[in-house]
Amino acid sequence: MKIGILGLPASGKTTIFNSLTRGKADVGGFGATRSANIGVAHVPDERVDILTKMFKSKKTIYAEVQYVDLPGSSSGELFEGEAMAQLQQVDAILHVARAFEDGSVPHLEGTVDYKRDIEKVAFDIMFADIALIERRVDRLTGSLKTMKVADRDEATKNIDTLKRIQADLENGIAIRDRDLEPSEIKAMSDTFTLSSLPLLVALNIGEDDIANTQALEKELDGLLEGRLTGGAAICGSLEAELVGMSEEEETEMRAGLDAGEPGLSRMIKVSYKVLGLNSFLTVGEDETRAWTVKIGALAPKAAAVIHSDIERGFIRAETVAYKDFIEAGTMAEARNRGQFRQEGREYVVQDGDILNFLFSV
Repeated sequence: MKIGILGLPASGKTTIFNSLTRGKADVGGFGATRSANIGVAHVPDERVDILTKMFKSKKTIYAEVQYVDLPGSSSGELFEGEAMAQLQQVDAILHVARAFEDGSVPHLEGTVDYKRDIEKVAFDIMFADIALIERRVDRLTGSLKTMKVADRDEATKNIDTLKRIQADLENGIAIRDRDLEPSEIKAMSDTFTLSSLPLLVALNIGEDDIANTQALEKELDGLLEGRLTGGAAICGSLEAELVGMSEEEETEMRAGLDAGEPGLSRMIKVSYKVLGLNSFLTVGEDETRAWTVKIGALAPKAAAVIHSDIERGFIRAETVAYKDFIEAGTMAEARNRGQFRQEGREYVVQDGDILNFLFSV
């Protein structure tokens, strides 16, 4: 999973990036143009830790999320140059919206208003898509005269379809909120659009608002009513400070500040929910590992996440639910209880399944 982080100047998006990835990217410049920062976050998963101890695994490997802190500009233009190129490679957008007050870091608009900023970025996404589709329509229209008759008819249909989607965008309907018809999917196949991507929001709050996290997140949910959207309130400055501490120091500091669950864990949960993801597990003496799949994935598709050869030569999957295994204590006991099962190609992988794939190539 790859997520692109964007935000208006002085929103603290690079601070959020550092807190999520334990990175040390430069947070100076207040949005000045630069190259993207890229980092990886390990998905916290207590199940992996417990299974590692039970199997005495030599390696512990968590699922990963790659975050891309997109280049910004002091003018607030979000979708140009390298930023646009990077966005074409991500699975979701994470918008960092500023909710903290800091007189030494002026806001581009002069005041801090996260609701205004969220609406502005949502509008900018739609406007960028309108412009992208407009350019696509212009290219198709310009090439009509040189096309064969059959190709010209098809292109004309695509132009009409694209104009219909463009009109919906102008009326505030994001592509992620549409049920695209086959003709629309076909017309859009060569056109990248931002509003088709899931939209996450990290509300970057100050330390004095940590106690109001739940209330702020309720307000945030009210703003993000469309499909494939979700958000969490995170104190970026505190989180960035805490990730530099030892585990014991961090736990003590969180308890003292009543900071609750780490921002990374909360953001990951929101991301998995919005993107419709699950984790399955593989275990053994060599390694215990978590893998990420789409909710509803069949066993062969889960096998493909490990290696394409396993999908190609898939025979069956051996599986036991994590909770059942923990209660049983061993695979042998899980078998005795009938909880260790053999599943075929149509098996839908569940979150927390411990899987072993049998295959032949």
